[in-house]
Amino acid sequence: MNKIKTLVAASVFLFAGNAYALNFNLSPNNLPSQATFEALSDDLAAATWMNPSNSAEAHSAGLIPVGVQAAIEITGLSVDSNAAHWQAMNISGLSSTLPLPRVRLSAGIPFGLDFSYMILQMPNSNVKMSGYEGRMAFGSFIPLPFIEANFRVYQSSLTGVTDYEIKNQGFGAMIGADLPFVKPYIEIGQVKSTSTPSGNLALVFNEYSKTQTTTALGAKLQLALFVLNLETSKVGDKKLSTVKVGFEF
Repeated sequence: MNKIKTLVAASVFLFAGNAYALNFNLSPNNLPSQATFEALSDDLAAATWMNPSNSAEAHSAGLIPVGVQAAIEITGLSVDSNAAHWQAMNISGLSSTLPLPRVRLSAGIPFGLDFSYMILQMPNSNVKMSGYEGRMAFGSFIPLPFIEANFRVYQSSLTGVTDYEIKNQGFGAMIGADLPFVKPYIEIGQVKSTSTPSGNLALVFNEYSKTQTTTALGAKLQLALFVLNLETSKVGDKKLSTVKVGFEF
């Protein structure tokens, strides 16, 4: 509960656009070694990861064979603000939770196919993130009532920072319970993150890739058209928490 309170409070400042300015200025002056470059890249790769943030049943599983969800979600990445790479970035107001407000649109069509698009643009920030995914539900092949499952593939990226880009490519398999109001789920997968320096950064830093296991545990509360998701997840050893509010029909 304290984690959620911290996340919501920090996000209020983010949307206000005044108290929290997340600008990255990567250079050999503030990242003096390949090790600090890679440590920062590990955190930013987790921040860029497109977490599932959806329960296991297909959006098209309702009364009609299509479905749409529009939602705002706030993901908080746990960081060590005293770590050398964050101290070097000298970001004002950085705490142990880096809040990331996102907008996510999802649509489902017949045969259990879902597609999602996510975008993040922070106020007063040069950080831009986007991602898209495809999911295929196959709960109808499981001979157990109320059990759903799906498999997804996705790609997400961080841009906007001068001479620096991160791309994530991954997949995940999910299983969950399709109950009337609360829909718990668990997902496990893998993501490959590639941090690419260019321009002046490429003169000092090498491209850095890392493949990690991802896990997510969450639940969706659904009441009529209103949906609320709570989720905790990990990319390697990086921890994230997500709150999502939206509408689904």
